[in-house]
Amino acid sequence: MSQEHTHGHAPALPYCRNCHFTLATPRPAYCGHCGQETDLHPPSVREMFTEYLGHYVAFDGPLWRTLWALVCLPGHLTNAYFHGRRRRYVLPLRVYLSASFLFFIGAALLSQGPTKVIEADPAGVAQGASAPSSGVKVSTKLGTCDLARPETCSRTQRWLTGVFNKAEAMSFEQWKARARALAPYAMLAMQPIFAALLLLMFAGSGRRYAEHFVFSLHSHSLWFLALLLAMSAGLEGLMLFAVFGHGLVAMRRVYGLGWFGATWRGVLLSFFYFVLLGGVVAILGALIALTA
Repeated sequence: MSQEHTHGHAPALPYCRNCHFTLATPRPAYCGHCGQETDLHPPSVREMFTEYLGHYVAFDGPLWRTLWALVCLPGHLTNAYFHGRRRRYVLPLRVYLSASFLFFIGAALLSQGPTKVIEADPAGVAQGASAPSSGVKVSTKLGTCDLARPETCSRTQRWLTGVFNKAEAMSFEQWKARARALAPYAMLAMQPIFAALLLLMFAGSGRRYAEHFVFSLHSHSLWFLALLLAMSAGLEGLMLFAVFGHGLVAMRRVYGLGWFGATWRGVLLSFFYFVLLGGVVAILGALIALTA
């Protein structure tokens, strides 16, 4: 066994192992034809993890410069991207992935164990099922299905009845806790929907969906960071107003609006956004119930 192989390095060849392009002399660090490294070795776990994240999440110098502009200069990143200044800052999609990555990692570190959601009391449900109340009809019957007579129920009907039973047994606080837990995941789905809302809001402006999509990426990146800060400091209400004001300034700079135009559009967008966000949360909750 050669010394090179013992150390884990592939033997040096006069050509690139990827594209077979003849390498120059002295031997370069990267192939001049395809850009692959010429000194190959089995990667460590750290190198593999860094390489994987590097394709999707940015942790280098431009990220911190980008985050500074994202937080302190509303609308600047979007305008810089539109005007072709794309090497100085991290590209919009990587900013979004980086911010959401930081949020979910930070949220996991902030939580002291699993989220405590009080489950329905089985004894209470059983008592409610035996007591004559208006909820008994809904929880024990679904269409022609009567749980007292299982032979009249199909498998789907029995499953749906169980879902209704659990939903009826949950209190308002339990529903609220479930919604808070699902809201960040719903925000991931809302990013392209928010871009569609912008397209409708600014119909006739000549801007394409892709341009609104960039603004939506930057907006959601900021919202994820603000939500993480609000969770860590307990400032949800104050952060909501701060994010709304930040969005107004960003819209003014990106779309060339006055304060009045930015304000009424911001209020309208916020209303539809939260209505749709609630719908996405409900859909996610239903999907979780489907697989439970």
